[in-house]
Amino acid sequence: MSIGKSGKVFLLLVLVLVLAFGNITSAQEQSSEFYPVEQYVLKNPDTASELYIFNLCMRNIEFFDVHIEAFELAGQLLGVKTMVMGPSAYDTPAQISSMNASIAMKPAGILIFPPGPELGPVINQAIEAGIPVVTICGDVPGSKRIAFVGINQYEVGVVGGEYLAKILNEKGKIGILSMTAPMFQERAQGYRDTFAKYPEMKIAAEGDTKADLPTGISVAKSILTAHPDLNAFVCVDSVGAMSAVTAVKEAGLAGEVKILGMDRNSDTVQYIGKGLIDASVAQKGHLSTFYGMQILFNLRHNPMSVTTDNEAAGIMAAPVWINTGVTMVTKDNWEYFLRQW
Repeated sequence: MSIGKSGKVFLLLVLVLVLAFGNITSAQEQSSEFYPVEQYVLKNPDTASELYIFNLCMRNIEFFDVHIEAFELAGQLLGVKTMVMGPSAYDTPAQISSMNASIAMKPAGILIFPPGPELGPVINQAIEAGIPVVTICGDVPGSKRIAFVGINQYEVGVVGGEYLAKILNEKGKIGILSMTAPMFQERAQGYRDTFAKYPEMKIAAEGDTKADLPTGISVAKSILTAHPDLNAFVCVDSVGAMSAVTAVKEAGLAGEVKILGMDRNSDTVQYIGKGLIDASVAQKGHLSTFYGMQILFNLRHNPMSVTTDNEAAGIMAAPVWINTGVTMVTKDNWEYFLRQW
């Protein structure tokens, strides 16, 4: 029996569909073998008794308010308990002691803001005790921490430096208000390197605010006294801008000395709106603790199958670094950065 042209087309179509279905089935089988679906589908576990801790120093500054809020929000959304621990001041020994107390509570995970490498050993102790640790805002890359969620510190100085170069027409004497901890020095180095590109931009002086407003004001006044022809202050911590603007106002130089702040504290943002601070390099602080919590939670409940056996392969199913990036708060957008209390 002969098959007509239409019949041949029909048979060919059937054959193509059979082969395609076979390939799809084979691919699905291979996919299931290498990446078992049940390993990355949310188990909807009972998490009400799980505790996650956010350990930080300098809790007394407004900068960390949004980090704490986002941390607690993530806890509510994930259905877990949250606790904030750490000293109110910049006190490394006290924070190490607080981390030891955190470890003793055997939480499901720890988020930590470590201002310097001194926190490395206690971070390692937590990891060795089976407690995953994610660093936020500041990092200790030489430690055993799982991941870092935060900014490229050096980028702060590059972004801010280029902005200041533009508004100063690439010339002027600048004072840097900084801190001695490595992360703040990375930001300051970004400014130093950026200003070095412009022959007529010079760094006149640098001072340490110690993240304390009265200290910062005193340091800014001393710089202005020593350099009355100063053209601008740049700041790499969140109290720097208010330190600078106070000193500048008291010297009768408001509007003459440019001020570039750091972060989005409410007073800094309001002074940008008033025109007394020119701009501020801001972090997206909410993102660091929010995404950090998700990394810790997913490691415990939904570890992604990067291989057929992550543990045997020596693979950690988490990103090494999530760069949350920086943005500029200026006279054109300042009102959107005001917090709704």
